[in-house]
Amino acid sequence: MADSSIVTLRLPKALLARADALIPRLRENSEIFVVGRLSRSVVLRLAVLRGLEAMDKAQPPAAKPAKKKKR
Repeated sequence: MADSSIVTLRLPKALLARADALIPRLRENSEIFVVGRLSRSVVLRLAVLRGLEAMDKAQPPAAKPAKKKKR
């Protein structure tokens, strides 16, 4: 991850427990391929990615700026 930044955020313990509970289930998922250890951090990265994709789909496309008319 050469092009990455460290982000620190507080998450409720219940949310972290949910992420931890997903680890064994994701190991069994053939669509998820992770090089190395499947950790809480990997699960949270996947959750952020999928959440952002869902949010992108839920938003209307950005309006294109109006073109200026030449005189």
